[in-house]
Amino acid sequence: MNDRNIRHPLVKPDNWGKVYPRVIRAEKDFNQIARGDRILVALSGGSDSLVMLDILAQQHKKLGRSLGISVIAGHVPGEYKGKPIAPAKKLETICADLDVPFVASSSLLSDDIYNDCFKCSLARRKSLFDLAEEQGCNKIALGHNADDLVETALLNIMYSGKLSAILPKQSILKGKLHIIRPLAYVWKDEIVKYSRQRFGRLKTFSCPGAKNSKRLDIRKMLKRLQSDGSPVKENILKAISNPKLEYLPTINVK
Repeated sequence: MNDRNIRHPLVKPDNWGKVYPRVIRAEKDFNQIARGDRILVALSGGSDSLVMLDILAQQHKKLGRSLGISVIAGHVPGEYKGKPIAPAKKLETICADLDVPFVASSSLLSDDIYNDCFKCSLARRKSLFDLAEEQGCNKIALGHNADDLVETALLNIMYSGKLSAILPKQSILKGKLHIIRPLAYVWKDEIVKYSRQRFGRLKTFSCPGAKNSKRLDIRKMLKRLQSDGSPVKENILKAISNPKLEYLPTINVK
């Protein structure tokens, strides 16, 4: 993507009316943002992180001064086969257009880590935690979306025997830091559409560790189940958001 493809911050994507209200709803449902927050937005360069940054930046312009909220974009750089996994300079340009400070971790992820999703996730989180501490942030915003919540719930049920998913707000380090996920109610297809209209096409890194993952199997299964128009993902999201605990057995089954 060339810098000229970046849309002006005041131009709204066609599906703004679908995406923005869902972000606001998640923020209110889970009390994700409060007065005085200093939020580190994890900016990988993917569509999820770009859309999340864009909406939080615009919220900051409206409410930042009155509520004392500040937003910073935090990037964890990496290389695979000698090439950067994300266009850091372009991300800096986007942040400048949105009037959001851009900071990058001093840690550099390298080739060997991308074949292990768990190790990669752990290393990224550690770098983000360090960045948050350096910048005096009390919250980290991650770009997990509604599809991620649904897929993770099914992965946990099928392969771990646990009825659990991703939390839209999570306390860590004994309450010193909170993780928030503003896109928890937004579906991936809407995020991709929004990002392309807003920022153009950014070349994304194809992670080698994800090509044959269980998550990909779940994704294909959901796509097949929804091919007839059935709202399968929507129903699963409703189920994990409003479980009927009185109808779930609590006896350990071996």
